[in-house]
Amino acid sequence: MHRLLRPFVYIALVSLAGCSSTFRTYTQTLELAFNSDEGVSLTNAELSARDRDVLYAKVGSLPNALLVLAFIEHGQHKWLSADDAMLVLEDGRLVKTTGFKNNLLYMSDRSSDPLKQKMTKIQAGLSWQSITDWSEHSESGSKTEYEVLHTEISELELLGHNFQTKLVTEQVKFPDGQTSVNQFWFELKTGWLLKSRQNIGPLWPEIELVHISTAGRLLGVVKKGSAI
Repeated sequence: MHRLLRPFVYIALVSLAGCSSTFRTYTQTLELAFNSDEGVSLTNAELSARDRDVLYAKVGSLPNALLVLAFIEHGQHKWLSADDAMLVLEDGRLVKTTGFKNNLLYMSDRSSDPLKQKMTKIQAGLSWQSITDWSEHSESGSKTEYEVLHTEISELELLGHNFQTKLVTEQVKFPDGQTSVNQFWFELKTGWLLKSRQNIGPLWPEIELVHISTAGRLLGVVKKGSAI
């Protein structure tokens, strides 16, 4: 099994949660394979040699997978795995997926998302809500609520460098009443997003995204293109 496929297989197995014994058997088997793989970690030289920007994606407790920027269309950045799974980001927010068991197809009212503002204007108390559509129709039409709980100055270590960032912490409330926390780290001087932890649905594990090419660009390691 290709190592970039493994995190996406985990998502598919979430659907087995209703059958606990089967779910445990599959996850325990997969964990043996995952634990032998520390995930992707590019050196500065490897990062510099890349023709396209790359993104680390960590699903739940699994190792990093590497995604490549495939397209930029209508303000959306589309990140593709070697196994043709795709994460679509809009102003840093994960707004669509393809190639999974249950895909996020659409989020409404995205223009109200506080992440669309300049980083300096994102403050506690800002809120918005969105109706989501999913490939599994039972979850379609669900309203998810978001509220910025607080912001703070925080150090973030990437590529051996400590970046000064504005950390935005956001509460997410799902239609079934479950709540989660999203976090976004913006480089303090430029406002560029360096990292996020996002929860897009109650049946999805948390997804951690590291914009490693953006970090490399800030350090002069990556000289092509512009920040995304």
